[in-house]
Amino acid sequence: MKFNIEKREISILTTLVHRAATNRTTIPLLSGLHINISSAKGLTMTATDMEIGIKASTLNVDIIEEGSVLVNATYFADFIKLLPDTMISFDLNKETGKLIIGYGRSSNRLNIYQEKEYPDLPIGKMEKLFSIPQDILREGLRKTSLATAVNHFRQVFTGVLFDCLGEGTLKIVASDTHRMGYYSYTLPKMDLEPVKFVIPMRTVNELMRFLEDSPDEINIALTENNVIFYKDDFILLSRLIEGQYPNYETVIPAKFISDISIKTSLLAASLGRAKIMPTDDKFQIQHVQFSLKDNEVELISNSETMGEICEVIDGVTTEGEKGIKIAFNTNYFLDAVKMFDTECENIIIQLSGPLSPALMKNPEKENYLYILVPMRTNS
Repeated sequence: MKFNIEKREISILTTLVHRAATNRTTIPLLSGLHINISSAKGLTMTATDMEIGIKASTLNVDIIEEGSVLVNATYFADFIKLLPDTMISFDLNKETGKLIIGYGRSSNRLNIYQEKEYPDLPIGKMEKLFSIPQDILREGLRKTSLATAVNHFRQVFTGVLFDCLGEGTLKIVASDTHRMGYYSYTLPKMDLEPVKFVIPMRTVNELMRFLEDSPDEINIALTENNVIFYKDDFILLSRLIEGQYPNYETVIPAKFISDISIKTSLLAASLGRAKIMPTDDKFQIQHVQFSLKDNEVELISNSETMGEICEVIDGVTTEGEKGIKIAFNTNYFLDAVKMFDTECENIIIQLSGPLSPALMKNPEKENYLYILVPMRTNS
């Protein structure tokens, strides 16, 4: 195996792929990055820890001799990142078992792994479900994944649900039972059997590194207990989270007693100041009391050790009941408002009661909702 490639080109590929390799030493093979050179596909890199696998390729390579090699993924990625911006040469010396990496007058003689038993990604029997624009998938994941649970005894709440309905509607949902992100997209007309699957947050994070803010499509397929996201030069395969996802539609309130329109940037700034108020031993979760009054809302956050902050936001438009007081987790509330602040000047908050879920949305977009369950406090 022998080839030359620009540092920038191989660095992009390595950064994208190597994270799928394991850092555990129990199975050294899975800590490897597989590099393959062929005239048909150019340079292809693969890494997998059997939970997630990534394969990416580029034709922007000068191939001298075809072949393949397996190297330590972490070291290789770190080393490539530090190389100078120049043409890099790679030459596998089979007699010494070294991969010679040349850059200018310098070189690295890198030890390699035996690659005979390195597993290929199980993509032979995948069944394509649908294609979706990358910018749509990126938006859907960004707006919902903030609501996933870091840890939960029901594993499905640590991932993101893809719910494909028979009429061609895709719903992307995430919830930790205290909040929920809900995103809907209408797929082009096609014969699509209803199917549901839950992908881990690690998969979401790796996808977000790859997905472009572009209408170019990415394909989604299933094979056994894996989901596959792929296009011509990229494949990401991930194990699915097993388990039945609850009926999320029942979480969305059917009726509201108050509709509030409030300037998003002002609400985000107020919540940001409320967030720095420390918690107490008595009540260890940061929370803010949201009080609705005539043409204004009042946000109160207090701490026995630090004091109390009271934020008043004017210019609020309200329909329905006033005088409502409701308490929210400050961090959860701020997470949502900061996201809305990137796209709308005013945010709509709909209340269904002081102890019932609240709904937040962009007044100009109906395909995304954020549900926030209030907290029970003594105040």
